[in-house]
Amino acid sequence: MSEEFAARYWRRIAGAVLEGSLGLQRGRSVIVETWAHTVPAADALAMEARRRGIRPLLLHVPARFFEVPKGTRPSDAFAVARPEIAAASATDGYILLPALTAVSEQRASLPESERRALALRQQAWVDLLVRHSVPSVYLMSASVTPENARRFRVNLRAWQRESLRATLVSSSLLRRKAAPIAERIRSGRRVRITHPNGTHLELHLAGRPAYVDDAQVDRHDLALGRIGTTVPGGFLTVAVDERSADGCFLSNRPSRTRRGRLDGVGWTFHDGRLVDYEVRRGRAIFEEAYRAAGPERDRPALFEIGLNPEIHDFPFAEDQEDGVLTLDIGRNEDFGGRTRGRFRGYAILRGADVEIDGRPILRAGRPV
Repeated sequence: MSEEFAARYWRRIAGAVLEGSLGLQRGRSVIVETWAHTVPAADALAMEARRRGIRPLLLHVPARFFEVPKGTRPSDAFAVARPEIAAASATDGYILLPALTAVSEQRASLPESERRALALRQQAWVDLLVRHSVPSVYLMSASVTPENARRFRVNLRAWQRESLRATLVSSSLLRRKAAPIAERIRSGRRVRITHPNGTHLELHLAGRPAYVDDAQVDRHDLALGRIGTTVPGGFLTVAVDERSADGCFLSNRPSRTRRGRLDGVGWTFHDGRLVDYEVRRGRAIFEEAYRAAGPERDRPALFEIGLNPEIHDFPFAEDQEDGVLTLDIGRNEDFGGRTRGRFRGYAILRGADVEIDGRPILRAGRPV
């Protein structure tokens, strides 16, 4: 990314995040949490915040953060420090820049006791933000790096352009696209999904409201305790009836995770349980997590529809592509479901037909 292009890129993204997603105005403050590889992005965000009269505070995660000094308990090594607690209680917004896949692999290789202590730290930090109603953004645009482009075999410049366009899609457009689908889900009982690739699946709804991620945290979200959003954003999801699912769901889009890329993912359900699965590429990545999971791993969890018209090949945001379906298995309590646990797997399908109670809402991936 040239210096001139980078300046324009981050200036426009910073404006969309600071004012659009977080609603911050002159005189407010924001925390930007960054890893070593995202420091240039964090610096650009901080400078743009200052230009707008918003006071930034950078939290820099050190490169050797996961190392626990000899003789130190993991719970002490990963505890949230008092200065962090004070900062979270006083800030008006929070932006997290994602870790690279290499960092995720390092975290996954930690001993169980350290992974558990790290998870408790992360939850404690989230609890702090929720307690103080701090609007928060997970900025996926910061994952657009040369290393990730090479790893996932995408053109870096094309990914940068797509990231910028997708970030600038208005929240109002995403809400308008989601509204009729959310209403049908609210009053519906049965979802039927079909596709020429062999997908034929029936799910049941449980009267739960759909959650719409519109890349903005407003007063309504904060009142419901929903402090976070993703940028770029744009999806609608609902926790399905965990006891009902019959048929198969076959992906035709990749699932790029922090551990690597998965292709050819398929779920087969009978009487509300996963009875078979397939992963043509990246099977070992999936099975490592699946085998370590509890009973939640065999339950249908979430049904999701992408809403963002500018996302087409964005690693980590494939599920937000307009009209794309994602089916999750595993935990869903974070979206109002009953299944708890740590495991969640997903498969992504483009171009499906979807009906709710016999009435179509998507034909070949396009709204009816």
